[in-house]
Amino acid sequence: MLDLSKKSNKDSLGLSCNLSNIKRMAAVKNGNYRHLLQNRKMKVAFYRWLTEIVLCPLMNRWLDIRVEGLDNIPAGPCIIVTHHCLYFDSCVIGTTLERKTHGWIDEDAFSKPGLRLLCSLLEQIPVKTDKRASREDYRKIKAMSCLWLRNTNELVALTNDGASRYILDKNGNIKGLSSRMNHSGAASLGLEVGVPIIPTASWVSEEHQRELFASRGLKSIRYLERNRKIPYLIFFSEPINPSKYQNKKELKEDIRKRQMESYKKLLNKSI
Repeated sequence: MLDLSKKSNKDSLGLSCNLSNIKRMAAVKNGNYRHLLQNRKMKVAFYRWLTEIVLCPLMNRWLDIRVEGLDNIPAGPCIIVTHHCLYFDSCVIGTTLERKTHGWIDEDAFSKPGLRLLCSLLEQIPVKTDKRASREDYRKIKAMSCLWLRNTNELVALTNDGASRYILDKNGNIKGLSSRMNHSGAASLGLEVGVPIIPTASWVSEEHQRELFASRGLKSIRYLERNRKIPYLIFFSEPINPSKYQNKKELKEDIRKRQMESYKKLLNKSI
């Protein structure tokens, strides 16, 4: 005799899974990412394992990380505003600070199966670049960033394009941050959540930046192996308290100004 109860249980289980997936997709569509906070033990454990066993040894092998301003990093959540020196800047910052860091990562990385899994396990935030982002895209990025800042003691790192193209002129002199540098994301997040903003200067020589951005994947790893202990300079400026600002425009301008000061201090002296 056919046991219909087992089939019924399987059907109901499959239906509940489908309903769960539908609800999750609907929540994401509506900008609700609270499901990311569920069952985080595995991802946190994976991050700690990856940092201790893989990232720290590789960072020490490939980079000579020199940091100033560690005392400016608060114990709670904060927003790090910096620039791309390498493709894995948020990992460098997180490893240096020994804090989990949710970096804004080009969504192209999420289109590659291996990288998509890694970025998801590391809980990175996909963003569209090259003016492809719509207002709705920015809303989703902001919602995910706010989720981590409001519910954890972790960091969100905003990395813009490579610093050298904006900060240095053709002769290698400091010219100032271009208005194209978008600090509005940090200002908007800071005003929304009320957490400190840390304007940060990070720097790898332009020669190394050019080679590492031109060569990806295994080529970049070979380059790092050939040029071990590449100097990677970081300067964390004093935190900005968003609650002291009347509007987003004032806050954005102060972030830009403080970050420019950090680059001048970083590039005009050895740390």
